[in-house]
Amino acid sequence: MHLTKKQWFPDKNGFSPGQLKIADFIERHPDEALFMTEQEIADRIGTSIATVSRFWRAAGYENGKDFKQKLRSASDTTPALKLETTISKLDPSSLPMKMLEQSLAHLQETAEKTDPAELKRAASLMAGARRIYVHAPGPAMALGELLHYRLSRFGMSVRLMAPSGHELLESLAHVQREDVVVMFNFARLLPETEVLQDCVRRIGCSAVLITDREEFRYGAQADAAFYVSRGEMGEFHSMVTPLLLIEQLILSIGLLNKESVLSKLEYLGELRARYAEKLPRGKA
Repeated sequence: MHLTKKQWFPDKNGFSPGQLKIADFIERHPDEALFMTEQEIADRIGTSIATVSRFWRAAGYENGKDFKQKLRSASDTTPALKLETTISKLDPSSLPMKMLEQSLAHLQETAEKTDPAELKRAASLMAGARRIYVHAPGPAMALGELLHYRLSRFGMSVRLMAPSGHELLESLAHVQREDVVVMFNFARLLPETEVLQDCVRRIGCSAVLITDREEFRYGAQADAAFYVSRGEMGEFHSMVTPLLLIEQLILSIGLLNKESVLSKLEYLGELRARYAEKLPRGKA
């Protein structure tokens, strides 16, 4: 089941400006609101906990717990359901053009919210780091692998961190002040991201955040934070925009370390030529 915005709070005529703000936040981010306390909601949108507490009755519920029960039953959206929701809107004959239009819309929205100066700052931090630690869970795993592959070619030290659980601490134990932590956080705020940001704050190292939730950027423990548009909640999420952002970062880092990067790539070419017969490239 997928509820539209109108189905959450169908009658807002009696809402105060503060209550409208709460309703708007919940409708935009229902999956996150499900796990937030009233104090966390109040802090996020800049209102009082009393305003949040009064909101539920104004919205037709006994309390926050009553609303979350409905929210929980409606937000049990599996990956299969997300894909089905997206596919149901598509016609096979128009699929290529529809996907192209959606990708262009995501790219346009992302471009409008990407600050070139912030991109340059992130690239500079990563280019000068002793080591780059990358946390890329779930669908971001491929992006983390790409970042690791390209930057390693540049001669940079890159480490992929465990995607979840206590194994993440194995990598965190080695992070130093001269390092940069790159964090991907899509859909909902992950406990691993919260741990990473706390450690970044305590260690004093730099961090770069990439997320599809714009509000995660505000107040994040990160020197550079980027929003990438990936689609509506409850639908299949595109990876076009985060991929483009990663490629922009890679190229920006390459430009900053141009001489060193070219030297490494030239040496790689020499090694390929020397051992071409023993170690053919094949399809790699």
